[in-house]
Formats: sequence, C-alpha cells, structure tokens
Amino acid sequence: MPVTFLTGTAETQKEELIKKLLKDGNVEYIRIHPEDPDKIDFIRSLLRTKTIFSNKTIIDIVNFDEWKAQEQKRLVELLKNVPEDVHIFIRSQKTGGKGVALELPKPWETDKWLEWIEKRFRENGLLIDKDALQLFFSKVGTNDLIIEREIEKLKAYSEDRKITVEDVEEVVFTYQTPGYDDFCFAVSEGKRKLAHSLLSQLWKTTESVVIATVLANHFLDLFKILVLVTKKRYYTWPDVSRVSKELGIPVPRVARFLGFSFKTWKFKVMNHLLYYDVKKVRKILRDLYDLDRAVKSEEDPKPFFHEFIEEVALDVYSLQRDEE
Repeated sequence: MPVTFLTGTAETQKEELIKKLLKDGNVEYIRIHPEDPDKIDFIRSLLRTKTIFSNKTIIDIVNFDEWKAQEQKRLVELLKNVPEDVHIFIRSQKTGGKGVALELPKPWETDKWLEWIEKRFRENGLLIDKDALQLFFSKVGTNDLIIEREIEKLKAYSEDRKITVEDVEEVVFTYQTPGYDDFCFAVSEGKRKLAHSLLSQLWKTTESVVIATVLANHFLDLFKILVLVTKKRYYTWPDVSRVSKELGIPVPRVARFLGFSFKTWKFKVMNHLLYYDVKKVRKILRDLYDLDRAVKSEEDPKPFFHEFIEEVALDVYSLQRDEE
C-alpha cells in the first residue's frame, strides 16, 4: 500500500526523505495541515481524481498527532484504498511498529547529539572541529530544525568549509530556552531562586527520574574534574580544551565548571573548584542516590528536589549571599 508513516522526532530527516522523491520526476506535491478545513473530504477527492499533469501525486500529512481522534480514525479508513500513483506520507512524533522511524537522540544523550550534529555538518559539506562542535551544541540545543538553520548560516558564512570556534561565536545565535545544563549549573552554583524556577519549567515536559539522572551526571562530571585538575583561581582556554579531551566532557560544560567564559556568554560563570572538593561531591552523590530512590518510590518526589537544591546552596553560601 503506498502509504508511509514517518514516525519519531527527526523532522528535518522526514523533510529530506520527501524532497528526494520530489526530484525523481513529474510529481504533484500536496501538503495537508491539521488546521486545514474539510481535509478528509479533500484527501478523498484527491484519491478519486488522477491529475493529467503529473505521473505521481505525493500527499504529505504533517503533524498528524494534532488531528482529532475521530479525524485520525476516518483517515485510516480512507487509506485502505489508495491508488498506486498516489503516495501518502503521514508525519507523527509517535513511534510504533509500522512505518519509517526517524528518531533523534534523547535530550540528555550529549555524546549522541554531538555525533548527530557532526554528521549533519558533513552532509552539508562542512567540517567542524571538536571544540567548535561542542560550542555549537551549547548555543543551539536539541531542536533539529534550529540546528539545520544554524548550519545553513555557517555554510553561507564559511569560505573554506572548515568551521572553527570563532565562526560559531560570530554567526550562531544563542537560544535561551532553559535546558538541563542551565538547571544543573544553577544548582551547583548555589543559585537557589533560579534553580527552583528552572525546575518548575522542566517538570512541565520532563519526568522526575530524568531530572535526577541529569543531576547525577552533572556532579559526576564535576567529581572527575576535581580528581584530575589542580585547583587554581583562573583557568585558560588551553586548560579547558585539555580537560575536555582527557575526560570526554563537552567543552562548554568544562568551561563553566572551571569558571572560563566565552565572550558570547551573557551570564556569569563560577569556578567550581574554589567551592567544591572531592569529599563534598561524594556526599552530594550519596544524596543524589537517596533522591533517585525517592523519585522511584514516593508518590510526589518534588519536595525532595527542592530540599536537595537548598542543601547544595548551603555549600556555596557566599555566592548565594552575593546573588541576593
């Protein structure tokens, strides 16, 4: 049956798959949106009427998840009889057993995101060095449509197809949507009010177990840095780059832990090594273990998160006092 479900979160890859088919010959392309009036009747008429101007018709149904349940049911019934010269693509964020699954990495899978973004650069004929890639990710985040737009900007800007840190700082916009790193650094920097606020925002879209996991990974990275790096008041770019390569921690995260700021950052950074030691972070990791157990056993784990934020803030009380 010439009907293909394009499932998953990788919207750019869905778009590219359809564009490739449009290059194959004389094709009529029709896109259907959730808000289109009488869309079911319109699709029915398309299936009944063969156009004389093209060899094939492609019907692209976007944002199928936003259709009303009754509309979805009517469409599925309609798709039982689709002519061979009509191909229907149905785009859905959901994944299932049928169709083509085009998934993005999970928001917290930093390494997989870096691999995915680097591949997108290569597919656009660009090379990007590791430091520039990590800075790009820190500025753009995990929205694949935004990633594609910023890659296109860099492609137009670059003359030799080699993207550097300087290029990313000059061209790429910093999207300020609060994310996991923003929240975790608000916690480890003792910014209580900001941490509580970002936590409330994260709860709208993220499960508590995920938040507990990213917090644990954050303090594990800090623990690794404390073990490896000699404490000093100021760190340079070569320090940041070296630590990132030796520990496999993204450059922007290492920079924030060490109090090194890129010129495009509009926020203050804190040298964590002046406020934390191995003993202190070990205790925090034990607390996070208890938090993880509470998340999995308590009906409402939210108070445990807020309590954890307050306890960490006490360890950096001087910074918190300056903030307030």
